[in-house]
Amino acid sequence: MIKAFLNIFKVEDLRKRFLFLIGMLVVYRIGAHIPVPGVDVAELMRNRGFFDEGAFGNLMNLFSGGARENISIFSLGIMPYITSMIIMQLLKAIFPSLDKEFREGPEGRRKFLQYSRYGTVAVTLIQGFLYARSLVASAPQFVLSSFSPVGFIIVFSLSVTAGTLVLLWMGEQITERGIGNGVSILIMAGIIARLPQALIQLVLQVRNNTMDPMNLIIVLGLFFLVIALVVFEEQALRHIPIQHTRRAGGGQGIASSMPFKINPTGVIPIIFGSSLMMFITPIFSWLRQWWDVPVTRSLEILAQPGNTLYNVIFFLFILFFAYFYLEIELNPHDIAEDLRRRGDFIPGVRPGQKTEEYIAGILYRLTLPGAIFIGVIALLPNWVLRWINIPGQLAYLMGGTSLLIMVNVALETLKQIESQLMMHRLDGFIEKRSLRMK
Repeated sequence: MIKAFLNIFKVEDLRKRFLFLIGMLVVYRIGAHIPVPGVDVAELMRNRGFFDEGAFGNLMNLFSGGARENISIFSLGIMPYITSMIIMQLLKAIFPSLDKEFREGPEGRRKFLQYSRYGTVAVTLIQGFLYARSLVASAPQFVLSSFSPVGFIIVFSLSVTAGTLVLLWMGEQITERGIGNGVSILIMAGIIARLPQALIQLVLQVRNNTMDPMNLIIVLGLFFLVIALVVFEEQALRHIPIQHTRRAGGGQGIASSMPFKINPTGVIPIIFGSSLMMFITPIFSWLRQWWDVPVTRSLEILAQPGNTLYNVIFFLFILFFAYFYLEIELNPHDIAEDLRRRGDFIPGVRPGQKTEEYIAGILYRLTLPGAIFIGVIALLPNWVLRWINIPGQLAYLMGGTSLLIMVNVALETLKQIESQLMMHRLDGFIEKRSLRMK
């Protein structure tokens, strides 16, 4: 492992990309501690446990890397951009003319990204306004006396919108000049940043006799079990044989295979689902405020992160986005057309419509168990962790959703580094190969 890490610095381009990635992450972590103008920092430091009181606040704080509890310019994190992307993808599916416009090569992709940025501004302004209003209402002691409530809401909304746009720019720069998918890496970095504090809390609870040592063993066991299961699932592939029509030296067609992951959509359903789930708790809270009856009060409680209604909706979102993203990124029609244009075919399957149906059947059969797997992994630890009664913020961090995101993004990033090292015949992280020239 150490040798593979040192090999990164032997390749000039990879070294520059790695150092650029580290630099962006350092800037991200610094920004997570810069408070919004108008916040009383002294009062905030005296009330560090404020966001531990609510499950929704704990979840938002997790995905912002702790920036929410700091009332930072990065308080909303990168999730408004994810929400905007979801909206744009849904609009593409609803309006075929819009989908056709966005499929017009690089220019269409630029239009799609530009509209997504506009949507990010709108979503962030709305979320910033709601967050600022809740702060003024529930925690006015955090607002400096020199700011009026309206002035603070305006300044706060504009500040967090600027912060989210900076994060979006950083994510795009990481993708272009660094390593891996920048947006996913920023989400992973925010989660990892909370991990040391969570582990320290666990140890202190055991030392202070507020937690049974057996519960600590269960938590750590779940932690490593989820990591092992996700790594196993991520590495599993289904190979479809492909025959190339070009001839080899002996006059035979060249055979190869087309690999598909057991979970073709990766961690995208989790990220998309988590982004939309941030609206579920506020929606049911507003419903209870408008219509305060026993039913709406019960729904508000059940819709809190980790409770029954929340878990059911989250699981259904994961299933939906698994198939939805599959149609966008791994459309069987596009794959079949690409094979036909190259003159390749699947042995025993006629090109065209039959190939499309064959690929679609395989992808749909792979996606269902894959989506169920990540859905169960995302929710099962939450049930167990609630049963052993550990702090909410710690439960969400050690839960399946966080670990799924961390492990999947880490694996994808390591694979990119691995491919670069293989090109220069150097040993990588994932598996050792004897590729050096004799």
